[in-house]
Amino acid sequence: MQYLIILVMLSLSLSKVKAQTLDSLVNEAMSNNPLIKSLDFKIRASEFKVKSTNTSPPPTIGLELAQVPFNTINWLNQPLSQNLTISQMFMLGGKIDAMTDVEKSNVVISQDNLLVYKVNLKASVKMSYFNLWLIDKKIEVQQEGIDLLNQLLNSITKLYEINKISQADIFTIKSEIAFNETQLLILKNQKEVEMYRMNKLLGRDLNAKAIIVSKELSNKEFNLSQVELETKLADNNPSLKKMNSMMEMNKKDIIANDKGKIPDLMLQGMIMRMPRGMVLTTQSDVSMNSNNMAGSDYGYGLMATINLPFAPWSKDKFEAKEQELNANIQSIEFEKKDMQRDMNSQLKTSFVKMRTSWELMELYSKNVIPMYEKARSSQISLYQNNQTNLNTVIDANRMILMQSMNYFMAQADYQMALAEIEMMVGISVNN
Repeated sequence: MQYLIILVMLSLSLSKVKAQTLDSLVNEAMSNNPLIKSLDFKIRASEFKVKSTNTSPPPTIGLELAQVPFNTINWLNQPLSQNLTISQMFMLGGKIDAMTDVEKSNVVISQDNLLVYKVNLKASVKMSYFNLWLIDKKIEVQQEGIDLLNQLLNSITKLYEINKISQADIFTIKSEIAFNETQLLILKNQKEVEMYRMNKLLGRDLNAKAIIVSKELSNKEFNLSQVELETKLADNNPSLKKMNSMMEMNKKDIIANDKGKIPDLMLQGMIMRMPRGMVLTTQSDVSMNSNNMAGSDYGYGLMATINLPFAPWSKDKFEAKEQELNANIQSIEFEKKDMQRDMNSQLKTSFVKMRTSWELMELYSKNVIPMYEKARSSQISLYQNNQTNLNTVIDANRMILMQSMNYFMAQADYQMALAEIEMMVGISVNN
C-alpha cells in the first residue's frame, strides 16, 4: 500500500513537471528558436563591419628595378636604379566617420529585424498554445458527451430487457457514440499536428510531443481603448521603427556621399639606390663624380597626389547617388504610411474580435450553457419515464456539446485577439 501511494505521488509530480505555462514556452522559444540565433549572428556581423569600416586604407609598398639591360640578370648591380616606395592614402573631410555612421545605422536595422521576429514569434507561440488549449477542451467536451451517452446506454439497456424501449433506441445511441468517437479521433489528430507546429516554434525536435497546457485560461476584461492602442502601435511597433531606421541610414548615406566630393590625398616616399652611380646629364659636373663612377649612389623622392571627384565628367556620379538616396527615403516613408494604415485596420479588426469574444464568453457561461444543461437533464428524465423520444435526448446532447465548444472557442478567440493586438502594438498590453 505504501508503494502504491509513492507511485501515485510520483505520477502526480511528473505531471506537474510536464505542464508548462505560456510564459515558459515563450522564453524557451526566445532561447532556442534557430532563426533568432541567426539574427543574433547577423547583428554581430554588422557590428564587426562597423569596426572594419572605421579604419584607414592600408599603406602600400613597392619595389622597382629600373632600366635593367636585356643581356644580364644581375638585378643587384646592373639596374640603373632600385626604388623602394611607400605610399599611404588619406581620406579627408571625415569620410571614414561618415561611412562608419552608415554602418552603425545598419546595426540598428539588424536589431530591429530581430525585434520584429521576436514579436511575431511570441504571437505565434501564443496562437499555437491557445489552439492546443482549445483542442484539449474540445476533446474533454467530446469525451464527456461520450461518457454521458454510455451512461444513458447502460440505463436504457435495463429498460430494453424489460421491454420498455425498442432495440432501435439501443442502435441509435450506439451509432451516436460511434460518431462522437470519430470526432474525438479527428481532434486528437489535430492536436498532433499542432504539436509539430509548436515544437518548430520552440526549436525542439519535431517529434517531441511532451507539451501540456494549462487547464484554464486567465481571462480578464481588457481595459485599454482603441485610441490608446493605436497610439502605442505608432510609438512601439518594431516594423515601423525599422522603417525609421532605414530612412535614417539613407540620410547618413547622403552625408557620406557628399563627403565623397572631397579629394583624397596620397603621400608617397621613395628611396633610390643607383648601383651604377648617379645619372649624369649635360649639366652635371663630371669632375666631381669622376672618382665615384664605379660606386653606388642613393637618393630619395617625395610625391603627393589628389584625386579630382569634382571634375565635370565625375561629379554626376555623386549627384545621381544623392537623388537615388532621396528617392529611397520617400519610398520608405510612403511604405511606412501604408504599413501603419494596414496595421491600424488589423488592430481595429482584432479589437472588435476581442470585445465580441468577451461578450460571447459572458453569454455562454451565464445564460446559454446553464439553460441547455437544464434542458438536457430534463429531456433525459422525460425519456427515462417514456414521456419523450430518444432523438430529442440526442439533439439536446448535441446542442450542449456544440454550445460548450462555442464557449471554449470564444475564450480561445479572446486570447488570440489579445495576441494579435500585442503583435501589432509591439509590446505587452496585459492589464
